Amino acid sequence: MFLWTSTMLALAADGASGWGDLGELGTEAAPTPVHESRLYGYIDSYWEMVAPVPEAVEDGQTVHGDSSREFDIPNFNVMLQGSVHGRYRYFINLAAPGAGSATSDEGVGVRNAWVEVPLRGDALAVRAGKLYRRFGLYNEVLDAVPTFIGIEPPELFDKDHLMLTRTTNLMLFGSLPLSPSTRLHYAATTGNDESNGRSVPLGADAHVATHGFKAGTSFYWTGGYASPSRAVGEGSPRGGVANWMAEDEYVVYGGYAEGTPGSFTLQAEFWRADHDAVRDPDAVALLDDGTLNPRQAERFFDAGDPGRGPAPPEVRYAVQTAYVRAGYAVDIGQRASVTPYAQGDWYSNPETVANKDLGGDAEAGLADDGVFLKYTAGVVIRPVPQVALKVDGSAHQFLYNDAVEVFPEVRLSLSYLWQLEQ
Repeated sequence: MFLWTSTMLALAADGASGWGDLGELGTEAAPTPVHESRLYGYIDSYWEMVAPVPEAVEDGQTVHGDSSREFDIPNFNVMLQGSVHGRYRYFINLAAPGAGSATSDEGVGVRNAWVEVPLRGDALAVRAGKLYRRFGLYNEVLDAVPTFIGIEPPELFDKDHLMLTRTTNLMLFGSLPLSPSTRLHYAATTGNDESNGRSVPLGADAHVATHGFKAGTSFYWTGGYASPSRAVGEGSPRGGVANWMAEDEYVVYGGYAEGTPGSFTLQAEFWRADHDAVRDPDAVALLDDGTLNPRQAERFFDAGDPGRGPAPPEVRYAVQTAYVRAGYAVDIGQRASVTPYAQGDWYSNPETVANKDLGGDAEAGLADDGVFLKYTAGVVIRPVPQVALKVDGSAHQFLYNDAVEVFPEVRLSLSYLWQLEQ
């Protein structure tokens, strides 16, 4: 029978769950025994109800839409990992995003597929293929929905407004002891996520971990001008380059910290992306879809009038975000636990619109200035470590048509983590 090792359990993002972190199992776990392979994964069902949100301005007055409801299976993942001769590791992650949506056409795709070779013990290894970059606390563990507090990811990794691409192609990484209880972890990455064939993107991460606490910094640079991953009308971009750009060079930097004193989990991050971009005038013209209010139209069109054509194509702007999260795990049985949590998110992106189909998002894209606050409170109920029922509610606050708007939403997520035994 395949077993989770004690090393894997120690890497769990939520220690109170008693179950290994699925994301860490795919990225950080110790090598498996010779020729052993492990097949596992999870399924996540999701329901959400959102109150009416502003959608247009008519005769100076804000017009709200109808409340909306959504049910989906946003995550269905099957993962395989193992090692050859106890030395060369491999990992495959197949995902079917939107499996419960009748309108989803993504099908089954390869989320990750990589091989890893150690070069100098723990100090240095190389991983190549399609892999998640080391960046902040969450990028490598977002495919581990059952194990971490919260339902939605931090805003920089929200699929509607990614601050950078999640995957890369080559990573050099390792760790060094700074003391008997403290280690320095580091990584450098490169890949062709948004490359136009001339740029060489570079990423880096470094953090110190000791006694249930970690703090670090991450960095990403497109390595020159990058190209959009999607065109206007094809949905939200897969990276930091907006769909209506001809080219964009940007840098992302910031820091993060996490502490797990006792049964608490405390997290905080701040990130900033500085963009130097050139808009495509033909693509910008497509943004005039009738939902831009006057303040939003001023960002993209000459004097805010689509009839006068797009604003000057050169644009420099910054995308910023920060969040804090806190949870407290309470054991209610031999294997069951309840974890109430609270979080606050702040996000600012002046270069976006509300229409997701055009390449925008329905949060920052609604605001006059691209800024919103989100407050969330919820609870994770684990009757057994492999099952997580999460319920939470959020309130979004932003400026629309020069007035403060607040709309709530309620979410429910049921996740099941499984592995094949023999």
